[in-house]
Parts: sequence; C-alpha cells; structure tokens
Amino acid sequence: MSATPSFQDIVALMNSDGELRMRVIPGAKVEKLGIENETLKIWIRAAPEDGKANKAVIALLTQRLKIPNNAATIISGQTSRDKRIKITLSE
Repeated sequence: MSATPSFQDIVALMNSDGELRMRVIPGAKVEKLGIENETLKIWIRAAPEDGKANKAVIALLTQRLKIPNNAATIISGQTSRDKRIKITLSE
C-alpha cells in the first residue's frame, strides 16, 4: 500500500463520472487513507452503526480533498465496507 495519497492520487482513481471505489475499515485506532489494488482504503474511528461510519468517511475524504461535505455522496454500499462515492469537483 502506498503512503498517504495526495489529491491527485485520489482524483486519478475516479472514473469519468466522478465515482470513486473505496474500502472502509471502521473502528480503527487511527484515521488514515491509503491506496491498495486501485481502490482507496479509509480507516476511521467511528463504529459502523446508525450511519456514523458513513458520515466519518465523507468528512475525512472531503477534508483530504479540501471540498465541501456536500460535494461527496455515497451512491452504493451504505451498509457495506465496499462503497462507491460520487465526487463533485468544482473547477
């Protein structure tokens, strides 16, 4: 797995529709991002209950990309560790 991915690393993983595949590891001791097998991996502290993990994923990802929280939406995998997120980057 690579070091903490940059903005460009994350954007390079997005498809032409602005969708990003990711694997979430909830309940982690440290929050971090990485890339493994062309997929973004996100470790978050939040537990996977009542949408807390999903909110934490959006918060960490948007913070790393320096975009507003409403620019990222989970489009599949709300109850799964494997998710697809739609990212809207303004130019």
